[in-house]
Amino acid sequence: MFILHCQGRIVFGDEGAVLRERVNNMLSGTPKIVVDLRRVDHIDSGGLGILVGLFVSTKNRGGELKLVSPNPHVKEVLRRTNLNTLFSVYRNDDEAIAAFRKKA
Repeated sequence: MFILHCQGRIVFGDEGAVLRERVNNMLSGTPKIVVDLRRVDHIDSGGLGILVGLFVSTKNRGGELKLVSPNPHVKEVLRRTNLNTLFSVYRNDDEAIAAFRKKA
């Protein structure tokens, strides 16, 4: 299991490319990935596309990607785009980790 602590912005461009590359490097085996959004203050459509792509890549390998602690802005963007129905969102890392254990 991997926990990524993101900070700043998840947007189209260099920031998003770094996130995508890091997660893709973790996709061996059956990946269980937690993306901690606590310190992310902005996400754009490109950033949402990156998260969806990572979700699909993880799922295609039999794994799961969970989101943790989105701030009110990020939470609202997920709700407006209906992506809150795609992603499992948790209040903290411990809750997300416990959810992985319940499925095991």
